[in-house]
Amino acid sequence: MEQPKANTLHRHLPLLAVLACLLLLPARAASAADDLSGYWLGEIGSPREKVSIGLNLQADANGRYDMQLDLPIAHLRSLPLHGKADLDDSNTLVHRTLHMALRMQDKELTGTLLGSGERLRLRRGTPAALPNESAANTAPQALPGPRWKAHLGGQIFASPVVADGIAYIGTTAGTLFAIDLADGSLRWGSALGYPVYASAQVTDDAVFISSDGGYLHRLDRKTGREQWRSSIQDARSSREPPQPQSAAWEWQGPRPLLGNGQIYIGGSDGSVQALDMRTGASRWKRQLAGRIQHGLASDGTQLFAITEAGVVQALNARTGTPLWQYRLAARPGAAPVVHRGRVFCNDRSGVLHAIDASTGNPLWLTQFWTSWIESEPSFDGNTLYIGSSDLRKVSAIDIVSGRVLWRTDVGGWSWGTPLALGDHLLVGMAAGHPYFLEHGAGVGVLDRRDGRLLATHALPSGRGFQWGIAGNLAHHANVLVAADIEGVLMGFALDAMIQSSTATTAQVSVGPPVLPSSPSGSQQPQHQL
Repeated sequence: MEQPKANTLHRHLPLLAVLACLLLLPARAASAADDLSGYWLGEIGSPREKVSIGLNLQADANGRYDMQLDLPIAHLRSLPLHGKADLDDSNTLVHRTLHMALRMQDKELTGTLLGSGERLRLRRGTPAALPNESAANTAPQALPGPRWKAHLGGQIFASPVVADGIAYIGTTAGTLFAIDLADGSLRWGSALGYPVYASAQVTDDAVFISSDGGYLHRLDRKTGREQWRSSIQDARSSREPPQPQSAAWEWQGPRPLLGNGQIYIGGSDGSVQALDMRTGASRWKRQLAGRIQHGLASDGTQLFAITEAGVVQALNARTGTPLWQYRLAARPGAAPVVHRGRVFCNDRSGVLHAIDASTGNPLWLTQFWTSWIESEPSFDGNTLYIGSSDLRKVSAIDIVSGRVLWRTDVGGWSWGTPLALGDHLLVGMAAGHPYFLEHGAGVGVLDRRDGRLLATHALPSGRGFQWGIAGNLAHHANVLVAADIEGVLMGFALDAMIQSSTATTAQVSVGPPVLPSSPSGSQQPQHQL
């Protein structure tokens, strides 16, 4: 076909320009009508829990959206979300990294955000209309301080293990101590030569402990004399301890697990071993992909290991044969725990997982709203109690449905397992500075039935980046035992703590306790999701 001459095209250019403008007008009008810039507020969640959320969307010159998040339950205000969201061909606002897919319907933005099946529903509004976290109606009672203190040197991230009035605890300086609970006096100390981050396992005549030397040690329980050490990995452990500029915070170690006359343990080289308790000889060894920095769990016939690659592996306890795998969304925050046919695991994406122990199939997932979960749960029948990190809350959760029964702000990182005693839960809290959130360290007592924070004992601000209680609390008779990160083991009078808590009024208290804030100084900028 003959091509138009240049002068013919030139004559028609004004008309073509007008037609182009007419064709573009509807598209531009639709674009303006669909502009999502502004503040949106509403709810996000699932049948397990719904929480308030605000989202500030601002379109740039290219029609892409910058976002800021308000999530009161997680103490987040005007948090910049990493990257930009885009409107796709179906007019859906998407951001794959944040699992965002939002569509406008009946003047509402509905869809997903943050993953794990949570649904989001937003309407236009203002930040002032976003509900705040519930404030405490009453200040918690002050608990009495410790009766004794034992200064052990190094740092303590492990949990004290108590047997027959003696507490066994290791430090990062490489010594395992036996401390008399009557007065905090030293029974013995055994220098292992390598940092200890794991908790001990105690039998009638022996103490088993793993060290960062890559060894499992057996010590005589009466004297602390080392009886044998067995290699549990092919090299010394390397870890990145908590520090302000680190996102690793590798502060946990694998606790030995006893069963069937054997002792089971994982290594940072990814191996899982069964060893003879008397001699330390290896019965079997299974290599997994990814480091193991947490203890194992067992239901009697199966072992459950969790790797830093975010894989839960079930093994036959007798032979080490792999049975099933389950993949987490991120590296784990704590060791797996088995209860009533379910394996409970958590990860640093802020999700608690309930897994069928026999099949490895997921049963439910519950969000912890951007917070790491470093706590192993404790149980009362079908109720699970668990701590959290930046969320600063202790939570009670139904193990059948994953529904959140209550959450209570305790004012600090609650990394240890909540200790259930009668109608009370006792928790330890840690703090750090510099950090983008304010924390307080101490011991708290909660009403186990409804989560009321009854009483607290505040620990003074520490000298380093972190202080307070990282591990579990333990008790024997009338003594409650807690280990401060800065190397101090403390013994509290348990009856005095319970009496102080019982004297608290029955008013509901779900806000943060009065604990010392971080030292004054400039705060680090808030992190980005």
